[in-house]
Amino acid sequence: MSLDDLISDMENLLSKMVKVVKGDFVLSDHPNLLMDFVSDAVDAVKILYDKFKDKTGETLPDVEKWIAMAEGRKKFIEKRKFGDLVMTIDHNIIVDIMKPLEVAIRKMEEELG
Repeated sequence: MSLDDLISDMENLLSKMVKVVKGDFVLSDHPNLLMDFVSDAVDAVKILYDKFKDKTGETLPDVEKWIAMAEGRKKFIEKRKFGDLVMTIDHNIIVDIMKPLEVAIRKMEEELG
């Protein structure tokens, strides 16, 4: 998928998300939309890093490590279906994937000046 396709898909996923507050029913779509989003985000950052390397001719070992970390954590994503419990791990894995992506993007921005 191209970067534009990934961004479009992420925007579509965001448009379907709703805020769930204490007392609301948590539907399987709620965590699943977030999980789809973070999966796309990993792919998007990988493409951005490839574009960074093409533009600068440089590699950034730390960025490669952070992207690999996020990619490796994707295997812990488990889609939920009706009747499944939504556990704290469902939230935590999203954060655990997004944080290294944030750090990778910040490092690439810093290097681009």
